[in-house]
Amino acid sequence: MPRFFCSLLALAAVSLLLVTPAPVLADDELDEFDEDESQGEDTDEQEGDDADTDDELDDELEEEVDNEATYQAYQAEVEGESAAEELDAWNRYLEAYPQSIFRLEIEQKIQGLEDAAFQELAADDELDTPQEATDAKYQEMEFAEPAFLALSPNTRRKVDVGVLWGFQDHLNYELMFEWAFFRRFSAFGSIRHDGHGFGAGLQAGAKYALLKDVRTGVVLSGAFSVDVGYSGFDGLNVAIQPWIGFGWLASEIVQLQTSLSIDLRLDRFHTWVIWDAMVVINPKPRFGIFIANHQKHSILKTEGVPTQYLGFHQAGVGVKLRPIQPIEITVGANIPYAWRLWKDYRYFGAHADLTFYFKKGPK
Repeated sequence: MPRFFCSLLALAAVSLLLVTPAPVLADDELDEFDEDESQGEDTDEQEGDDADTDDELDDELEEEVDNEATYQAYQAEVEGESAAEELDAWNRYLEAYPQSIFRLEIEQKIQGLEDAAFQELAADDELDTPQEATDAKYQEMEFAEPAFLALSPNTRRKVDVGVLWGFQDHLNYELMFEWAFFRRFSAFGSIRHDGHGFGAGLQAGAKYALLKDVRTGVVLSGAFSVDVGYSGFDGLNVAIQPWIGFGWLASEIVQLQTSLSIDLRLDRFHTWVIWDAMVVINPKPRFGIFIANHQKHSILKTEGVPTQYLGFHQAGVGVKLRPIQPIEITVGANIPYAWRLWKDYRYFGAHADLTFYFKKGPK
């Protein structure tokens, strides 16, 4: 029996050893274990992210730094531009390459361009013309039309209709058309009656502006025309007329025009020298007052006339109106103030004129 109990005790001891569970960790110990593992994983991930960020920064720095080829190519591209445009271009270059190896040189260049751009702006202000306006050399010059049915020194595209009452009971008229093919060259033609008796005259010619300067307001022109006409007083007449004219826009208020021409008769041996002058004062942009002079001199003796010199001089005064920009209206009176032999033809008279300018002109 004792041997039996000893065997049972031994078996029970072995059973206890086999069924005894493994030791259990406390909750706090488990939390600390999890945190240690997670910290280890985060550390590995952070090291990977830092490596990626360093690569991106390196790429950005490489993009912000230029090289000599890039700089020279850009310099060639902006060469020839105005100071203001080049200044803006180099500022944009530094924005694209803030770490440029040529930054010091570019900043010195920018400083010089700022001074040059300021001088360009000051020059534009002196011209007193907006940047969007047509270039000064293509601007039109606003000369008033002559008051005594004569040529203007300016070359324009226009239609002109005038009437002149005088020579006792005779009505004189003119219809003229001028077309400027180039800014300084135009052709013109007219039909008119400005003498004694029945009839009319045709004139055709060309005009060229030797000088047409907007800055000084000066126009100097020459013209050549052929006149063919008939009148009850002179009969059939043919003449050539070289002409030279001068105009000056002294200011926005005052302008001066004058012309000299020679009327060479081909059908008979006779010559006239004609001189015109006009001063216009514009107290307002659309209103002006003019004073005009017209002189006609004979320098060769005419058959049937007892004297070599004949003269007939007129003076005029009136107003000029510009109701709208393309239209000019002239109304005035004229009076003879000197004559030789032609006493029967002195008169008091009145004249009116309507001129339409085409807006678009040649360049």
